[in-house]
Amino acid sequence: MGRRNSAVTREIGQGTRSQEPRRLRVRGWEILLLLAWLFPLIRIEHPAQGAGGFSLRFYGNGGGDIDRVKIPVEERSINLGGDLTIEWWMKALQEENPSSACLSAEGDLWIFGNILFDRDVFGPGDYGDYGISLAGGQIAFGVNRGGNGFTLCGSIFVADENWHHIAVTRRGSDGRMQIFVDGRLDATGWGPAGDIRYRDGRSTSYPNDPYLVIGAEKHDVDRTTYPSYSGWIDEVRISRIIRYEGEFTPPRAPFTPDEDTVALYHFDEGPEGPCRDTVTDATGMNPGMCRYGFIDRSPGPVYSSDTPFSTPPPPVILSGPVVFPLATSAVVTWTTDVEATSEVRWGNACGSWSRSLSDSELKRTHSLVLDALSPGVFYCLQVRSANAGGSSDWTPGDGLGFTTRAVEFRTYLPLIQRASDR
Repeated sequence: MGRRNSAVTREIGQGTRSQEPRRLRVRGWEILLLLAWLFPLIRIEHPAQGAGGFSLRFYGNGGGDIDRVKIPVEERSINLGGDLTIEWWMKALQEENPSSACLSAEGDLWIFGNILFDRDVFGPGDYGDYGISLAGGQIAFGVNRGGNGFTLCGSIFVADENWHHIAVTRRGSDGRMQIFVDGRLDATGWGPAGDIRYRDGRSTSYPNDPYLVIGAEKHDVDRTTYPSYSGWIDEVRISRIIRYEGEFTPPRAPFTPDEDTVALYHFDEGPEGPCRDTVTDATGMNPGMCRYGFIDRSPGPVYSSDTPFSTPPPPVILSGPVVFPLATSAVVTWTTDVEATSEVRWGNACGSWSRSLSDSELKRTHSLVLDALSPGVFYCLQVRSANAGGSSDWTPGDGLGFTTRAVEFRTYLPLIQRASDR
């Protein structure tokens, strides 16, 4: 603060021992700088944001009942037959999942894609079944009831080595099926209506019938014709309701269970390396088991530190911007939900930006000083913040207008006299 003190001048009343208190004459720009200095020191509490520790990496071995997660469904709450939502995060490479693209049509066409979720029943079954695969880099979702099947195929390419949030929904009353990718509706179709549960207590010659399998074709029939998935999967949530009807914002952090969650798998058991044991369900009702091993590819599944939440989400501006204008300068302040950089742009008309200023320091409370402004002039500004996850939108969208003061603002502050000056 040495420089600031050197710019302060004292005004002392006439006479060397005036009884009037001394005063500091503080120029407007000094008050401005003081505000800019104090604002970041104000502590603003923000809710803690969760972070996912691990994901599961599968390698598509497709045989030997390995490289997969197996979850029993018989006589469990996960055995849904009506309304349902299955959602998860995934990251895949096209070269590891070379199955052909599919077109929405009648039949169990999803089984020819690289299989992500398999709750099939071998043969026609007696209630119903379903499955999800990655076909030609797009999501394929199939439902069958009593031998009447339909596969819905998406159009958004997701095998691009980036994390994507996927959700599929099925309405039991009329069979409506939908696929969402990163919060956008990708496809809608109509499959069979009615109950598609696994019938509790049914006899079967196929030991994997009463399981939901993640990451592989459950029966290991022919891994060339019915290939298994290779890639990362994280944060699987299965719900007994239709959670999405239109576009939505994908989750920014791991889920927490609610009353409509029947199963939630964070895959955070860890540590990095082979997954050989129990996979925890956050609801406590439907735990699964990792089946680790290999045939002719890398062994899987393994816990990976690569998760959709390992990169912080782009910042969101929570409050502001607020402007404190003087004659030739102004302070602009705002806050964000996560630590991020600061940037402001301004000009003499909204949408016409002639100057900008930025600060690369990561923080949640932001303040920047705009200088070399003209007295009594209209300006318009926008702010944004960024981090490794991306950038916020320029805010406000239409710009924030303000007018500088016609004259420099000055104020006088009492100066406490030292005893030796009296």
